[in-house]
Amino acid sequence: MVSCNMMKKGEVYGCKECGIEIEVIRECDKAKISSYECSSGSGCSFTCCGEDLVKKK
Repeated sequence: MVSCNMMKKGEVYGCKECGIEIEVIRECDKAKISSYECSSGSGCSFTCCGEDLVKKK
């Protein structure tokens, strides 16, 4: 599962099912979420068509 705290500027994530792609324009501001959420990977998660988005590039 991809989480916002793992995504880096310029990366592209997509849905294997429908083909939509999303590019990261700005990285997550880790100062705005708790250190537990960052370290546990429990920040925001991204899904489409019932599946997790996958990193394209």
